[in-house]
Amino acid sequence: MHEMIQEYAKRLKLSWIRENFHTVNIEDPQQYLLTLFEKEVKQREERKINLLFKTATLPNVSGNPFDWTDIQLGQGLSQESVLEGEFIEAKENMIFYGGVGAGKTYLSTLIGINAIQKYGKRVKFYTVASLANELLEANEKGTLTRLFNRIDKLDLLILDELGYIPLHKQGAELLFQVISMCYEKRSIRECKKFCVI
Repeated sequence: MHEMIQEYAKRLKLSWIRENFHTVNIEDPQQYLLTLFEKEVKQREERKINLLFKTATLPNVSGNPFDWTDIQLGQGLSQESVLEGEFIEAKENMIFYGGVGAGKTYLSTLIGINAIQKYGKRVKFYTVASLANELLEANEKGTLTRLFNRIDKLDLLILDELGYIPLHKQGAELLFQVISMCYEKRSIRECKKFCVI
């Protein structure tokens, strides 16, 4: 019977249950089933979050709280609403600008972490130069549509160092296509070295 349970759990893709059903010692059948399902769901959620973090390629952060001392927020924005990424659900964009060391990358990374951990959002972090290079490479390989589709599925695209490094003309054009494609579909946050108004 042990092997049959494992086989059915495998066919149903219940990996935690398949590996651990025999270790749960609960006599009440309903409580036993509930515990198995809770553990299975918890494991799936943890795997999903881990995969989202892996694919997001967010920079490492120190774990220190963000220093808001010199930060000016636009009208109607609070520190909490920015950190919680409320602009993502509202399908709005967020642009950070300031000098080197102002915390633009750190803040955008914290927002990305919150979006993944709290809401299970698909996030991707790029420097503008690395995205432009990836777009150029995909264009040369004939896989540009595939890359556009991957970007199109994101909930949050974080672009860092806009205006920091000059881009190749074709890379800049492809980057513009990405921004145009995303403009009405999802939030784009651009961390800028300088903001020209």
